[in-house]
Amino acid sequence: MAVEKWGEFEGEPVGRVVLDNGKGLRAAILSWGGVLQSLTIDVDGRPRPLVLGFDGFPDYPAKSPYFGATVGRFGNRIGHATFTLDGVRHDLEANMGGVHHLHGGSKGWGRRLWRMTPGGDGRSVTLELTGPAGEAGYPGTVEARCLYQLTDDSLDIEMTATTTAPTPINMVHHTYWNLDGKGSIEAHELRLAADGYLPTGEGQIPTGEIRPLAGTGFDFREARRIDAKGTADYDHCFVVNGSGLRPVADLVASDGRVRMTLDADQPGVQLYTGFKMDITASDGAHIGPRAGLCLETECFPDAPNKPEFPSSILRPNETYRHRMVHRFAVAGA
Repeated sequence: MAVEKWGEFEGEPVGRVVLDNGKGLRAAILSWGGVLQSLTIDVDGRPRPLVLGFDGFPDYPAKSPYFGATVGRFGNRIGHATFTLDGVRHDLEANMGGVHHLHGGSKGWGRRLWRMTPGGDGRSVTLELTGPAGEAGYPGTVEARCLYQLTDDSLDIEMTATTTAPTPINMVHHTYWNLDGKGSIEAHELRLAADGYLPTGEGQIPTGEIRPLAGTGFDFREARRIDAKGTADYDHCFVVNGSGLRPVADLVASDGRVRMTLDADQPGVQLYTGFKMDITASDGAHIGPRAGLCLETECFPDAPNKPEFPSSILRPNETYRHRMVHRFAVAGA
């Protein structure tokens, strides 16, 4: 399986690898940002797109809201762009409105080139990246790895990392899903294996409370349309029930033809329904609000500043691990 050149970034080639499970599921991965650029599944003999992405590389650094990116070193938000670890204060890049820290900073891992090694089976690719000590203000040099692999019915993603000094780690996969392949996700049906969510304050930073879903517009404990509670605008972290690799989400296309189940091993999942998007690609295609939704399994946002949250701190001689299994089924196939 060859790595094709798919553009250039800061004078370096951008690689692209296409994975194929031979059973109608195909994925294209970029070395820039560790991006899942394309994922299709055959429906009635024709490939149906399942994720949002651009057809040309220049739109990614210029216009992408992290489409399909492998985000780090800390995905999501850290309040006031600072945290204290082992008695030492660390000030981060305040790349979110000049106040807070988002997705590892303006040069975070979702906007950098990764080293790309295809597997020998045509179904997998490994990406590796070195995050130097001091990047965006973080301590410790981190060696990060992301494995994409297709099985007979799933896209599996496994992220790992090691560090030379204690540091927060929260590697997040940031794909925008649309199982219809077009239009809005408002009529998608979603169920989340969560009984609580994290309410937020200024800058969408969690307050530290875990609030029950019952009686709120955030209740996805039973499968329902995204917009069934009168809104389709969500950007919150839900507290996933249980621990270890377990069910997180069940998403069904509005036409009922494609179902995706998501299992993961992280404490939370960020549901973002893309309501802030308003993008015109270079080919003239418009990607508007609610054209895709994110299901970002993760440590809780602002965990480095919330001792009551599960720890996001990685220490030397430990290995960070984050596994996701996206399983697909086509009705009537």
